[in-house]
Amino acid sequence: MKNLSLALTALFLFGCSSYQLGAPNAAFRSIEIAPIRNSTPRPGTHAVLQSKITEALAADPRIKVGPGEALLSTEVTQYRRDGFTTKTGDAYAYTSYRVTFVVRCTLTADGGRRTLFKDRDFTSIATLQLSGDSAAEELSLAPTLFANIASQIREAATTAW
Repeated sequence: MKNLSLALTALFLFGCSSYQLGAPNAAFRSIEIAPIRNSTPRPGTHAVLQSKITEALAADPRIKVGPGEALLSTEVTQYRRDGFTTKTGDAYAYTSYRVTFVVRCTLTADGGRRTLFKDRDFTSIATLQLSGDSAAEELSLAPTLFANIASQIREAATTAW
């Protein structure tokens, strides 16, 4: 019995000896964010996305945003606004829309010699309920949608490789 408890204690101590508190180290210490490209008909999206990605990556204490070891290339590839709730008296007038943005990213390291992910799509969807100025209401969704996408990109970029 004494040998069994001694063996279990030793197994526990050796098993926990390699544990590190906190998140694993990223594959790089600094990341450069290339200017965002926008291939959708929706103007102005790249500026909001650039800001949200910079904020998300800067919030990670393991990496610094700026020229360095990794390069993140990003393009807004898809914007959709699909009507899904109609007014009761008019089947062609929508009261709610599903707004979708798709962003495609490539992350390289070591001066482009190592690809961490290539042409990976990140998607965010929100519901737009119209109550007044539809253009302004739709613009107000962009920061939330792009903050969600930026969070997805940060998670993918900083996950241990």
